[in-house]
Amino acid sequence: MEQNNEWDPKHSKWKAAEVKGLNLDLLGGENILYLGASSGTTVSFLTELTKGKIFAVEKAPLMAIPLVNLAELKENIIPIFADARNIEKLKEIIKDEKIDILFQDIPSLDQIRILRLASSLVDKNCKIYLSLKTQSISQQPKKVTFTKVKKELEKDFKIINFMELEPYHQKHYFFILQKL
Repeated sequence: MEQNNEWDPKHSKWKAAEVKGLNLDLLGGENILYLGASSGTTVSFLTELTKGKIFAVEKAPLMAIPLVNLAELKENIIPIFADARNIEKLKEIIKDEKIDILFQDIPSLDQIRILRLASSLVDKNCKIYLSLKTQSISQQPKKVTFTKVKKELEKDFKIINFMELEPYHQKHYFFILQKL
């Protein structure tokens, strides 16, 4: 995968959140569990920001192929071809590695359930980032879906910060969370 030199917020929810003002700076040694890594666009930029391991999880075969090709070029990417709901498989691959950042970017009806499952893999000091695509959960107006999801998140997570990602990503929000 050829990397463009510019990290485009229109192609990365992580970058869009940064451009919009959220502090997602890395110290340089973080291990990241990235659920919904797709073809690796954001992963490729994260490899330049951390020397830690990036466990890049993707279940779609057409997206996983370029991700695996990228991992051949970048030694700190561990591609995982699996469904993010398969926590046992993720545990088996991650083993005893401490995860510093859990990032979920999976547009799915059960986004919050997936996040709850994945949070069992991290400790309370882990930063949790959630890219929420409201339209994947409900066809209701985004504010209605956002309010319902926020209430649901508050059952298991402390919400540190959040924001809309428009104009870069329509009907998307980005959350910074911490386990309760």
